[in-house]
Amino acid sequence: MVNGVGGITNWNMTNTTQEISQARADASRFQESLDRATKALEDARKAAVDTSGISAEQESKRLREACEGFEAMFLDIMFKEMRKTVPENTLFGESQGEKIWHSMLDTELMQNVAKSGGVGIADMMYDNLIDQVTSQTLAAKGKLSKG
Repeated sequence: MVNGVGGITNWNMTNTTQEISQARADASRFQESLDRATKALEDARKAAVDTSGISAEQESKRLREACEGFEAMFLDIMFKEMRKTVPENTLFGESQGEKIWHSMLDTELMQNVAKSGGVGIADMMYDNLIDQVTSQTLAAKGKLSKG
């Protein structure tokens, strides 16, 4: 009986030792994965923050274009929804080609509306975001010149 108990104790100690070495191996693999992820995150941040070659005027222009693009997309969606409320031509019907043509026409019209001043959504967004974009650009340039 004592041998049986001792055998169980040895098996438990061996099992515990294996579990410990497995846990250490798992921890080591996890640390390696964490290190790789941390390095990838740092590289991504450097790539995203590296605006040293972009002037404030270029950033302002990019922001203006993004705001106008958003307004054009918003107006396009709104215009298409409004078009759905207009009854179709019951005499001749409306072919799939006409529907596609109207969709493309609406998209182009709304892009031109947004570029020519739109309804003010782009201006409002630009006014609200320009300070934030400018400060982030300056902060990034400051960090890059120090680093």
